[in-house]
Amino acid sequence: METRVLQNFLRVTQVGKLGHAAAELNIAQPALSRQIALLEADVGAQLFVRHRRGVTLTEAGLLFRDHARAILATLEQARAEVSATAKDPTGTVTLGLPTSMFYVLSADAVAAYRECYPNVFLRVREAVGHVIGLLFREGQLDVSILIEPGAMPGVALTPLAAEDICLVGPREAGLSLDEPVSLRELATAPMIMLDPANHVRTKIEGLLSQANLSLNPAMEIEGQPLTFEMVRRGHGHTVLPRSAAQRELVIGRISAAPIKGAAIAWSLAVSRTRADAPEVRALTKLVSELAQSRIDDGTWQQAQ
Repeated sequence: METRVLQNFLRVTQVGKLGHAAAELNIAQPALSRQIALLEADVGAQLFVRHRRGVTLTEAGLLFRDHARAILATLEQARAEVSATAKDPTGTVTLGLPTSMFYVLSADAVAAYRECYPNVFLRVREAVGHVIGLLFREGQLDVSILIEPGAMPGVALTPLAAEDICLVGPREAGLSLDEPVSLRELATAPMIMLDPANHVRTKIEGLLSQANLSLNPAMEIEGQPLTFEMVRRGHGHTVLPRSAAQRELVIGRISAAPIKGAAIAWSLAVSRTRADAPEVRALTKLVSELAQSRIDDGTWQQAQ
């Protein structure tokens, strides 16, 4: 049984559709279907139930998924321990970056790592924060910046920074970073809502609920470029970490104000099964040091 087959099996379990998984794996769907059929014959059990919407794991499939993950993690750990004797890091490392980090950290971190460790293949996944969190929990990322992840078994967490959550509006709204707004003021603003799973939205709604208040929805958008454009055009306000709004504030296309009592904390998360690999250790060190440097020199404004 090849590790590639196990990896492809796990990708199917994550995607839930053979066609989509085949496209992501860059192989033909019939070839992937044959791999799964041969795998089922090899283990002597049906692993998937096929239906119109895709595939679902059977009870045997769920059990085999857990074993496949453990097998691949053990092999990766063995590879990491052996490669630790190498002078220069090699191999592959996968980094998850939330879109909020784009203007304060992401590009510089990726460029610096590539320059320092050209023999490592760096794979980067950039998405909104709750999607990055999901990918990390699914084992698709080695290192990730997460919003307030809480305790996570098998994961090493290093605090990076804490910053304000801001009410963001059009320039004409006249919001000021020197004048925090209250939850009551926030509740009156027409809101461009983030995805319900978004951590910032969840946190703000929790604070409002404690004060017997709620958001005033105008529309819902999951995507920062379009959200910023709608805010600039005056179609509503939104709530974001200050780092996410920083560039738009600098060039004067929006206005923003901290929300009283609302802040978030960022942490660097590393899977313990990969933490000792030289390429992962190097990436963890670089991101931590760069984040602190950005705070110290004021690039990551008001972060602590």
